[in-house]
Amino acid sequence: MANRWTEIRQASALSHPGFRMLWTATLLSSTARWADLVVVGWLTLELTDSALMVGIVSGCKMAGYIFAPVMGVAADRMNRRKLLTLASVVSGAIALLMLILLLTGKMEIGYLIALSLISSLTWALDHPTRQAFIPDLVGQKNLTNAIALNAVATETTVIVGPTLGGLLIPIFGISGAYVLIVVIYLFDLLALLRLKKQASKQPQTCPSKQLAEATQSHTTPLTSLLDGFKYAWGNQAVLMLLLIACMLNFFVAPYRYSFLPLLARYVLDTGPTGYGLLTSMAGVGALVAGLWVVALGNYSQRGRLVILGGLLWPISIFLLSLSSWFYLSILIVFIAGIAQAISWTLIATLILSNTEASMRGRIMGLRTGVVISLPFGNFLAGAIAENFGVAVAMTIYASCALSLMLLIISRAPILRQLK
Repeated sequence: MANRWTEIRQASALSHPGFRMLWTATLLSSTARWADLVVVGWLTLELTDSALMVGIVSGCKMAGYIFAPVMGVAADRMNRRKLLTLASVVSGAIALLMLILLLTGKMEIGYLIALSLISSLTWALDHPTRQAFIPDLVGQKNLTNAIALNAVATETTVIVGPTLGGLLIPIFGISGAYVLIVVIYLFDLLALLRLKKQASKQPQTCPSKQLAEATQSHTTPLTSLLDGFKYAWGNQAVLMLLLIACMLNFFVAPYRYSFLPLLARYVLDTGPTGYGLLTSMAGVGALVAGLWVVALGNYSQRGRLVILGGLLWPISIFLLSLSSWFYLSILIVFIAGIAQAISWTLIATLILSNTEASMRGRIMGLRTGVVISLPFGNFLAGAIAENFGVAVAMTIYASCALSLMLLIISRAPILRQLK
């Protein structure tokens, strides 16, 4: 155990200045994005008092993921730092416009939907580009460590960001929350601008760069896109991990964005304060799980951990649907945070580890693209909760996820062998 904690302290990939700056920018941008998603959910509820509209707006916030495979092609063919800078500028501008609309009292549900759709495109561009950028900044020796650290940073903030958003609402109000979100995006932009200096010091003979240049010279963007789909279809490990990610995004991930606001208001009767505490406890669980995953180092049974997370997460949501006691719900959400962090971190790590360098942008574009199932899941979750109640909706979703996960495990024994 002591050796594993030593691995965390060493974090060898962070010795590369370029990766260190990218990792910092990732923490900032991802935290801001997920905090924004939670604040938007509560804002929608205040504007409309409709569970269905919460699902619709949450869906719009991620609708752009349908274009993620195309964005992955761009990440393999264009300057990745410039693409990240563009995404950061647009995201910060949208958050600033949200703040202005709130302060002037002109915020309407139509504006909220439109801005959510635009911001979803920046998400689709940002994620695969960041993932594909990693090999350009670290040597082959530290690539696995860098992939794990980046995955932990990204997937942990999937929980920490909503935690921050949930806490900001009762403390500073929605307008105050957007002030902080704008500031975070500003620091993200500054980190990316500093990354230009660091990236210029990296060796220019990186295999991924050479392969990307070859791709640009001999294939069209459409051919590159189709090659990405063919590669994923022919790589059973990557295909199964993408399938699991798609299923979890549709049936389980909506608990954070569509179910928890409704649970806090209508079942637990705790309002925004209780909502903030629920998201906080999920964040604690994610941080614990994230540190644990990094501490595992080169653990040889990562595939089995994906199975564990994929089963534990829907089970915890099913138990949450049965709870009407606030403190029990907090404990269950803590467990859900652990399961979610394990699932997302190891899925991302295993996909990158099992993908050729020249295909990473496109494959991570597909990984980001399967998140398109989340807005559909949010929409359906809101519709079911509107008509039958949030507890019934959570029970249905958890049961479907658990059944499908068991089916995937039985049909894909390769999952147990992934390292």
